[in-house]
Amino acid sequence: MCDALKELLSDELQEANARGKSEGRSEGRSEGITLAKQVFKLSAQGVQPAAIAEKCGISLDQVMEILE
Repeated sequence: MCDALKELLSDELQEANARGKSEGRSEGRSEGITLAKQVFKLSAQGVQPAAIAEKCGISLDQVMEILE
C-alpha cells in the first residue's frame, strides 16, 4: 500500500510541476510582450535606447534586440 501511495503522490507531483511550468511560461510571455510594447512605444516617442533601457530596467543590448 505504501508503494502505491508513493506512486500516486509522485504522479500528482509531476502533473503539478507540469502545470506550474506551463503557467510560468505563459506569464513570462505576457511580461515579454508588455515589455516589448513599452520599448516600441518609447522608441516611437523619440526616447533614446539608453534611456529606454533605464526606464524599463533592462540592458541596452536587450533594447536593441527588441528594436531590430
